[in-house]
Amino acid sequence: MRDEDRDRFGKVKQIVVFVGKFDDWKRLDSVLHAAAVYESKFPDLGTVIVGGGPQDSYAVYEELAKTLELKRCFFLGPKGQEILAEIYSASELGIFPSYKEPFGMCFIECMACGCPVIGAKSGGPAEFVKDDQGALVEEQDNWREPAGIKALGERIAATVERALKEDWKRKTKGPNCVPFVKASFSTMAQCKALLANMEDW
Repeated sequence: MRDEDRDRFGKVKQIVVFVGKFDDWKRLDSVLHAAAVYESKFPDLGTVIVGGGPQDSYAVYEELAKTLELKRCFFLGPKGQEILAEIYSASELGIFPSYKEPFGMCFIECMACGCPVIGAKSGGPAEFVKDDQGALVEEQDNWREPAGIKALGERIAATVERALKEDWKRKTKGPNCVPFVKASFSTMAQCKALLANMEDW
């Protein structure tokens, strides 16, 4: 974390995390708009942004965070797997609202740390993210337009609010995450599935 952010982070008791490239289809802008909504309702909730891209993309999203007057949004840059695991484990939610995500490994990694996920009904996550482990918000056709970015952000914020009030992490969805990943995506599960397929062939 940047030195200048440490004092602000000291007031944070809960975090949600976004992990991904700073490309428009990852829709970090909608996450920041969501943060502008839920920050006002949860005064000790922070948003941690992990990832990066071209230098000018940092400026775009950090400037948007300033424009939205986000008080508890922290840009950490790219991080390795060990640090990511710590962040996921400490988070209440992972938020990954990508448009037509090919698969969505960040969903699997997040759930493997016992953290529920929020995504969009788009691409790979629509195939494997179920109500037991998280939620998918409805797609937004005009997501590249300012009104669409904001509308998607409002739906994400409403889902974050519901997740925190219902305590998804500890009471409902979080306890289901690790068993689901172990049964569906672990090396052992994949090898067993491969052997079973070979027998069928």
